[in-house]
Order: sequence, then C-alpha cells, then structure tokens
Amino acid sequence: MQRNEQHRPLRAALFIASAFATLPAFAQQAAPEASATIVASSGSRRVVTLKEALTLTAKQGPDVAAARAQAAIAEAGVRRAWTAWQPDFSAGGMIDHTNAPQTFNLGALAGLFGFTLSPAQEAQANMTILAVNSRYGNVQISQPLFTPQGLFAPGIAGHAAEAARQGADAAREQILLATAQSYFALQGIEGLLKAAHDLESVALHREDEAKAQIRAGTAVELQLLRAQSDTAQARLQIANLEGARESLLPMLEALSGDAIQPLPAGSANKLPEPSTMESEPWENNFAVKSAIEAVKASEGALQLDEFLWLPQIAVGAKGNYNSNSAFTGKNYSYDLTLSANIPLYDRGARYASQHEDSAKLHQAMANLAAVRAKARSTWIGARANLSAAQAALAQSEAQANVAVRAQAQVDASFKAGVATSLDLTDADNKRFTATSAAAQARSVVDLRHAELAAAEGHLYSAMVADEKQ
Repeated sequence: MQRNEQHRPLRAALFIASAFATLPAFAQQAAPEASATIVASSGSRRVVTLKEALTLTAKQGPDVAAARAQAAIAEAGVRRAWTAWQPDFSAGGMIDHTNAPQTFNLGALAGLFGFTLSPAQEAQANMTILAVNSRYGNVQISQPLFTPQGLFAPGIAGHAAEAARQGADAAREQILLATAQSYFALQGIEGLLKAAHDLESVALHREDEAKAQIRAGTAVELQLLRAQSDTAQARLQIANLEGARESLLPMLEALSGDAIQPLPAGSANKLPEPSTMESEPWENNFAVKSAIEAVKASEGALQLDEFLWLPQIAVGAKGNYNSNSAFTGKNYSYDLTLSANIPLYDRGARYASQHEDSAKLHQAMANLAAVRAKARSTWIGARANLSAAQAALAQSEAQANVAVRAQAQVDASFKAGVATSLDLTDADNKRFTATSAAAQARSVVDLRHAELAAAEGHLYSAMVADEKQ
C-alpha cells in the first residue's frame, strides 16, 4: 500500500507528460526534428514568462511562419483579381528577307493606255510592295472599360484572402496553445520535482535520525533500511521526472524557436478571464471567422456567374511601322478601336459553372454550421473543464495543508515515542502525494485557462498583442 502511494506521484508526472504532450500534429512533427539538433541542457536555457514564450512563438515560431506564408498566397489572389481593370500593353517587331520581292510600276500600266509620265512622275510611280529586306513593328494597348470579372472578382478574392488570414490566425492560436501546453507541463513537472526533492531531504533526515538512534541503542537497523529505501524511491522519482522534463524542453524550443524554459512552478500565470455564455464567445474563434468569409467568397462567385452575360467593353490603340510604304506612302500608321464582346452562348460553360458554384456555396454553409457547432461545444467543454480543475485545485490544496499538519503531528509523536517509523513513513508519503497533486492541479488549471482562451480566440490578443501595443 505504501509503495503504491510512493509511485502515485510518478504516475501523475507521466500523466502530465503524456497528456500535455498530446499536442497538435504540427507540434508533434516538429519535436523529432528539434530533439535531433537540440542538445542544450536546461541550465543553458533562458527562463521566460508565459507571455514571453507565447510572444516568441508568435514572432519567430517556424509553424507560425508557415501559416503566415499560406495566407500570403491567398492575399496575392487579390492583386490578380484587380488585373481585370489594368491595361494590356505589348510591342512586337519582325525582319523579313525574301527572294520574291514585289513591286508595282504605275508607269508601265499607264503606257498600256497610251499615257506618258514625266521623269518625276515615273520615279514616284514605281512603288515597292514587298522589298527583299523588310522591317515591321507594332505597339498596341488595350484598356478594359467594363467587365463582369472586374466588378465581382476583387470582392471574391478579398473574402478568400480574409478566410485564409483567419485560417492562419486559427493555426497560430493552436500553435500558441501547444506552446502553453508545453510550458504548463514543464511547470507541473517542476512542481513534482520540488515535492520529490522535499521527500528526498525528509528521507535523508530520517536516515540521520535512524543512525543516531542505532548508535544510542534505541532503534534497530530495520528503521535505517526503511529510511534508505524511501531515499532510493525519492531519487528514482527525481530521475524519471528529470527525464520527462528534458524530453519536453526540445518541444518548447521547436515551437518558440528559442532555447527557453518556464519560470519555476508556483509562478503566477496571468491568463484572460472567461466570457459568459450570453456573449457567444465561440463566434470570435478564428476558425468560425474563416468559415464565414469562405461563405461570403462562395456567394460572390455565384453572383458573378449570374452576371457573366454582361458585355466586356474595351478601348484599344495600335501603332504600326512598315518599311514598305506601298500605296499609302506612309511608313507609320495607327488605329483606335472601341470593342464590345457580348456572350450569347458559350456551350453551356456559364451554366455549368453556376451549378458548380451553387454546390460549393452549400458546402461552405454546411462547413460553417459544423465549425460553429464544434467551436461552441469546444468552448462549453473548456469552460466545464476549467470549473472542474479549479474545484480539484481547491481540494488538492486543502489536502496538502492537512497532510503537512498531519506529518508534523506524526513527527512530534514519533519523537515522543508514541508513533512508529511506519507511521512516520506513511505520513511522509502522504504529504508528498498531496503536495504533488496540488502542483499538478495548479498546472492543469493554467492549462484549462489557456484552452478556454484559445476556444474564444483570445489567446493571442490577450497574451501577445497587448504587449506589442
């Protein structure tokens, strides 16, 4: 029974390490790469607060940078949509060599009808249609005046880019939550380590007392062996806890992009207060906002399909150069055009696109309903978990206070000779179990606070954005 109680804090530590390490997929993929390259010990790491750890993650975390890059791709689509209103400008040229030149002699044609041209007229009458070597060039510009794509495409692209930005913010929120999970897991392990070190010091004190009593002839060697066994158990737990801590530190470094470690256990972590059910805080969740923007983008695409029958109107200008002046007598010329293209029937492509975009709109609306329901249930679950964790913390702290007082009473009774060494060991183990449970409960409460803030979409704004301001 006593051995089970001694191992209970160790099982709690392993529970913390496994539960907190169950991070999103991006964090789990980053950890093996980091563990292969990170060899710094905890002593060489910079101690930071929770806010500093989250700020580092948001600023230089590799996973956050990847999410931002994905959003930047969608934002480039907005510029592409505005190109529907921009002019098309081009220039071209060509050099032609032929072995069949073409000329037109007006003097010979006049001679067939009995006319005679003067020498000056004869020189002008000989025109070159195609010389042996000819040069051609052109410059043209076309400016759209009206196009359905120009009316609707920028708005569609804007909503799509906003959906991508909100999606990147949702990914950032989850990455920050993963950082907070690692931070609190390490703080929980530090709390368990403190309790284990206390147990070790108590066991060593028991050893010294047992040796003194043996020398005085008031105790047997069994009491010393029991104290030495307690010391060995405490050191075993310390070794296991230190191993769990060293395995989580690379995870925190992979997320934040810096060699850091949390403040000691028991340090206050200021987290945002939860909102009320009436304010519907899950609507602030970035995943919900992204789904809303995706619906607006789908609505815009369907609206564009309904107006694709409108004409496309454009003006154009073209300048030409021809080394052969021919009949015009000019080497340079230009054209000004006003064109309109009215789609009458495009083999049904517009109607097919309309049906496709209508289906995509229904899909986006269904996805919004699913994301909203999931966000609501996540928030309700996070709020319930926080309340349960707070109640468990209050109970754990009360039990720890009782265990401390009980140990002091048993210790006094043992010195008075009315309690056995077994009673003393049992009291020590119960105090260790209670203080370990309290340390674990404090870390769990902080974690539940962070999960609730992430469910409300406030983790970044509350912990990082205000610091930047």
